[in-house]
Amino acid sequence: MKLSIASAMLVLLLVAVAQAEYRPTDPENTVVVQVDDGTIVIELNSRFAPQTTRQFKRLVRAGFYDRQPFYRVIDGFVAQGGDGSDMSGEENDEPTVAAEFDLEWLEDIPFVAVQKGDMFAPETGFVDGFPVARDLDAGKLWIAHCPGIVGLARGDAADSGSTDFYIVIGQAPRYLERNITAFGRVVYGMNVVQRIKRGPAETAGMIESLTDATLIRSAQVLADIPVAGRLPVTVPDTNSEEFAAMLEARRHRTAAWFINKPPAVLDVCQVPNQGRVQ
Repeated sequence: MKLSIASAMLVLLLVAVAQAEYRPTDPENTVVVQVDDGTIVIELNSRFAPQTTRQFKRLVRAGFYDRQPFYRVIDGFVAQGGDGSDMSGEENDEPTVAAEFDLEWLEDIPFVAVQKGDMFAPETGFVDGFPVARDLDAGKLWIAHCPGIVGLARGDAADSGSTDFYIVIGQAPRYLERNITAFGRVVYGMNVVQRIKRGPAETAGMIESLTDATLIRSAQVLADIPVAGRLPVTVPDTNSEEFAAMLEARRHRTAAWFINKPPAVLDVCQVPNQGRVQ
């Protein structure tokens, strides 16, 4: 039986992903979000955004996000959830968080290179599973705004973010980098994320009625869930030799299926890096 183009590409993708080693996420830096029709698992990044991660976990543990909607959902862009205060400008009782747009580059950071001459940065790569970009001349490193990245919503002021968050659901809005605090990534359940109800285009994705929105049923830090009840999610180990080999294979497409070989370049946002249930 002949494979369709889609089936052939799926086989190539599955082979590439299967070559990677996997590791468990840190339970203290993993959040499990239950929505109307499934489970979303978010890995937090306390290296790049320690203050934001601390505040997000505190809010999760306080039940702040339970029964809150994804109230601004723009197809092909982002799904934003919370109490809406970061969009409305209304004050709540939660403190704002200082912007954590980038990180000082240090030699001991485990950077796995992907591509030089990226459109938005001199170089891209991975740090502990997160897609990143860096500028060695400026001595800076930051999380790349790829699909699945979780960021803290804010107003015009850099330090105005507080509670609301968004998930990138479409083509990576890389122009937002170093303007938003990216503090996590979806490692499981992107299919669930993609089913979040969209808002009308004429209202820039804003959803007025809760009956038209996807609700966050609950959010829990994985460490707070009894071990027997935890979803056993593991993620590719981007520091492994297997992951490096996968990157090289995707950079140089040698499979017989390719009639015209693509150039030896690699978009960090197109590297398969989703978690799996072990």
